[in-house]
Amino acid sequence: MNGRRRDLLRALVALLAAFVVTTVAVALLLERGVVIGDFMAPALLDGDGIVVDRASGRFIDYRPGEIVSLQVPGERRGRVLKRVRGGPGDPVLASGTQLRALGPDEFVVDDDLAANGYTVLERSEIEGRVLLRAWPLSRLKWRPGVEP
Repeated sequence: MNGRRRDLLRALVALLAAFVVTTVAVALLLERGVVIGDFMAPALLDGDGIVVDRASGRFIDYRPGEIVSLQVPGERRGRVLKRVRGGPGDPVLASGTQLRALGPDEFVVDDDLAANGYTVLERSEIEGRVLLRAWPLSRLKWRPGVEP
């Protein structure tokens, strides 16, 4: 009987350790949020719950159509969402004229507030990609905004 209790105690400690490690890993790699406004419709609507992947963008380029999260200094709501339009090697255009090609860690995102309608960002300025539209369950979608 004493051996069974010891085995049970070891199993409980292992489960607790796995729970703590998993919780910390998820907190460091993923972030939850709620969309405010319909500016990303139809991919994201007001009140949609999202999960942002904060890790993979360091290793995998953002693709056109993906929705990314940015921390904007002075933004009262904290973070904003933007749609990626181009990545490394793509041309940067102004009035149909190519100004330059994007560098290896640069991405173009839509920006209604910019005079030219877009903003060029460094990889380090992007917090992460919207990985999942999690709520409401009727609109559950993996990588909203990216067409298959």
